[in-house]
Amino acid sequence: MSRPFKVNIIVAALIPGHGIGLKGKLPWSLKNEMKYFRLLTTNTISPTSKNVVIMGRNTWESIPSRFRPLQNRLNIVLTRNANISVENGAAVDDSVLVADSLKNGLDIIEKTGNIEEVFLIGGADLYNQCLASGLVDRIFLTEVKSLNGQIETDVSIKIDPSQWIKQESQVLEKYLQDHGVNGFQLDGNKEGELVYDFTLLERR
Repeated sequence: MSRPFKVNIIVAALIPGHGIGLKGKLPWSLKNEMKYFRLLTTNTISPTSKNVVIMGRNTWESIPSRFRPLQNRLNIVLTRNANISVENGAAVDDSVLVADSLKNGLDIIEKTGNIEEVFLIGGADLYNQCLASGLVDRIFLTEVKSLNGQIETDVSIKIDPSQWIKQESQVLEKYLQDHGVNGFQLDGNKEGELVYDFTLLERR
């Protein structure tokens, strides 16, 4: 079924195994990568449109309360528990919706209108479910490498290389430019003992 918006995954993953988390948390803290995440998931081409971030309940609860909901984006939390607290850090122009399945979440988005793009932001179960179902159009993948080789992860995102191809950097650069996401070096970023590259994968 064709939808009027693109469905994207945005994720930072350890190379080569695509590990993304440890004990329910991110295994790193990358300040510039978090800024990239914020701008990429927020900025739209149309000034009258808004983006959506979809996440599982555990991902929602892992976000510090002062940052929930993620501002200037429609937040959709997938859970069967409708009693999620959204009071802490809520801003007047932000909203949070709860859906009991990804399909229902996407149906809600279609009925909302003025939605430009949808970003799936975790956790691993949501990523892998969506990849397996063929719902994802693009993957904004931050490839993280450790200079000392000592990062432990216990969950990973399963990206099948037979289904996805890494685009040339110019393709990502144009997307970022069109969306006003400026000032980022795509390759060779370094914070502490980690180096990382911003990449874009699209379906073959």
